[in-house]
Amino acid sequence: MFGLLFFVLMAHTAYGDVSYSFPEEMKRGSVIGNIAKDLGLDVSRLSNREARIDNEGNSKRFCEININTGELTVAERIDREEICGKKASCVIKQELVLENPLELHPVSVFISDENDNSPQILYPSPEGNSFMTEMVPKTAQGRSLVSKVIAVDADSGQNAWLSYHIIKATDPGLFTIGVHSGEIRTQRDISESDSMKQNLIVSVRDNGQPSLSATCALYLLVSDNLAEVPELKDMSHDESSSKLTFYLIIALVSVSTFFLTFIIIILAVRFCHRRKPRLLFDGAVAIPSAYLPPNYAEVEGAGTLRSAYNYDAYLTTGSRTSDFKFVRSYNDGTLTADLTLRKTQSSIDDLEGLDEEVISFSEVGDFHIIV
Repeated sequence: MFGLLFFVLMAHTAYGDVSYSFPEEMKRGSVIGNIAKDLGLDVSRLSNREARIDNEGNSKRFCEININTGELTVAERIDREEICGKKASCVIKQELVLENPLELHPVSVFISDENDNSPQILYPSPEGNSFMTEMVPKTAQGRSLVSKVIAVDADSGQNAWLSYHIIKATDPGLFTIGVHSGEIRTQRDISESDSMKQNLIVSVRDNGQPSLSATCALYLLVSDNLAEVPELKDMSHDESSSKLTFYLIIALVSVSTFFLTFIIIILAVRFCHRRKPRLLFDGAVAIPSAYLPPNYAEVEGAGTLRSAYNYDAYLTTGSRTSDFKFVRSYNDGTLTADLTLRKTQSSIDDLEGLDEEVISFSEVGDFHIIV
């Protein structure tokens, strides 16, 4: 266990006091030391004497005693920063209480720091959180102060020692940063050939083991006057614009796919609704040629009539009556072109030779006869 590698035990029994030191973030149940042995107590009597650990002025119970072994163990996770903040020394005052007879033994627990906090960058804001541009005059000479990175660490001691490093730059030879101060300075004089936009990525690391770090971005504008810059844009646009374009493409494709799918479904439903009645009708009007009477002829696929006439057939769905409209006749003395007859039972009887299936077909709808 890594935390136990840094475990340092200190105990003394002078005046009945005992003290221990152990690192923070130890797991619950971890053994700090054998307090019964350090105080010369009889382990077998700890249960009868109701041995317990009380905290002085603190409601939280950080340690407890195992009455079967006399060991002092961690009762719950201890965060040094939560208890002591940035204090150089973090001590928890406790007491071992024994009944029958009453005995009080002060117990001091020193909490050592572990590197469990990453550096927190105060200025500029961490990369991706905000955008900030610093102005660098064109007349800046070597070693001129340009900006400064400010960071803190919640840990204490050497774990809170921070170092600053430039890990990426538009022009690596133009700027430098103080390792311990975080100050950004020019390494040489600014020249006309230097790019107006300078980007720096700075890493801040602590001195813990293992080391933790944080990064931030600085955007520097080499110019004497903002009026010289036609349009001040976010210099991180190159990276963010590609991501934005990607998201826009995904959104456009998704919306287009959904819209096309919806249109296809609507057209398919309407086509099916139109096609279904027609298919039923086509199947209903199929008349075998064997049923045609001998004295009747089929004219242009429209129906049957004596060969002396030419006609059209009109059908109306859902009606048991049919209209016959004679358009013209080969014999001018037979019927006029616009004469319309309503089919009656007597007209059906005149069509001799038609069997029952042909008559039922005529009852399905109206048909128009052209003479």
